[in-house]
Amino acid sequence: MKLYNTLDKKVVDIKPLKEGRFSIYNCGPTVYFRMHIGNIRAYVDWDVLYRALKYMGYEVDRIMNLTDVGHMTADEDFGEDKVETQAQKEGKDPLNISNEYIRTVLEDFSTMNILSPKGNKVDPNMDLSKLEEEGWTRATSYIDQIISMIKKMKENGYTYETKQALYFDVTKLDDYNIFTNQSLEEKQEGVREEVGVDPEKKHPADFVLWMKRVGKYENHMMHWESPWGDGFPGWHIECSAMSTSVLGEKFDIHTGGIDHISVHHPNERAQNIGAFGHPSVQYWVHNDFLTGVEDIKISKSSGKGANLSDALSLGFDPMDIRYLFVSVNYRVQLKYTKESLEGARNARLSLISKLKALYKQSSEEGNILEDYKQKFIDELNNNLNISGALGVISEMIKSDEKPQDILTTVYDFDRVLGLNLKEEVEKKELDIPEEVLKLANERIEARNSKNYEEADRKRDEIENMGYHMIDTKDGYTIEKK
Repeated sequence: MKLYNTLDKKVVDIKPLKEGRFSIYNCGPTVYFRMHIGNIRAYVDWDVLYRALKYMGYEVDRIMNLTDVGHMTADEDFGEDKVETQAQKEGKDPLNISNEYIRTVLEDFSTMNILSPKGNKVDPNMDLSKLEEEGWTRATSYIDQIISMIKKMKENGYTYETKQALYFDVTKLDDYNIFTNQSLEEKQEGVREEVGVDPEKKHPADFVLWMKRVGKYENHMMHWESPWGDGFPGWHIECSAMSTSVLGEKFDIHTGGIDHISVHHPNERAQNIGAFGHPSVQYWVHNDFLTGVEDIKISKSSGKGANLSDALSLGFDPMDIRYLFVSVNYRVQLKYTKESLEGARNARLSLISKLKALYKQSSEEGNILEDYKQKFIDELNNNLNISGALGVISEMIKSDEKPQDILTTVYDFDRVLGLNLKEEVEKKELDIPEEVLKLANERIEARNSKNYEEADRKRDEIENMGYHMIDTKDGYTIEKK
């Protein structure tokens, strides 16, 4: 397989450290609010990566973190702890806030058919004490490992202490800015943190490993004893400690959003070198943003967020949203609009309609078409080119192969796509009300007469009655919303 490695700034062949076995760390959500739809795009991308590697026969060791302490607003050291701030807003304990929003993560993963890090269907009602069994790691469960890793960095001469915090000294690392090729002088000019928060801080790019419970954070609700005083960990050290504690000092793939390239991931890499004397990650793989109509990044902190419930309230099926996300490469910025969702819905329902026609012609169990499977794998190997993989399906449907063989092969491909195609194709046909069928026929007549305004009006009436009408080369299909 080839993937885009951010450090190499190009698509490279990826080879696991252990033959036949990949290890992956997914940067997961900070659990202070319901995930925005941009988060979900990323987790669909990494779900496809996981499924693709499994499909090609690899074993995959994968974990995803749940940040429940220490992630500051604006990703700066002296911001407000996101979880604690939300806890104060809602008048709840931070642990209860984390649990509440972890539950929404599980719900959204289940709804979107995103597998758990261990590769299982997600039970939204699962016992939260068993999260780690499914591959989720909570920062507050790794405090001992965090302290142990910081001790190694201190012993290796990468830290210094002030009255307020223990810092990582970025000037001790020659290639700290390898991700961006930005000099430390340029970095200093671009640092957003307010001047004078900690007068003992040596360089603006130095970052907190352990924040002491003094000054601004004197009353911080979540805190632990450490060699540097009572306090709590910085955000960056949590990911380094969790990933290396579970996956080892060296592992294969670290994923995240492109917003992590400038600060979070350089800091993680620096910590790993500071603790172990070498980088831990072979391949850094980043997905691009999801944007709204105004091309503003959709995020919780920007206030431009839209969560999954918002999308579903517009009448879209979760698999419409998944289809949109899987059909666009993870490195491409994706516009998330009603129009793009409608396009994805139409494409998905058109595919299902074609597969249903094949299903009606199938009389026996089919076989996988190996030539098409190899074409599908070739597209996966090409930097997860899912649009090309969908093209293979289209080519196969148009072929003269046996209907049952095409269906069996498409269902096999869906182990990667995760669109629940077999379930959709083979579910019982709905009884469509006569009034809806009448409107559908009237729409066809209007369209054939080139009365497109009337055709659109009929389609809107059908939509308002709770049905989708999808045009096909043989006429149309109708699906319940």
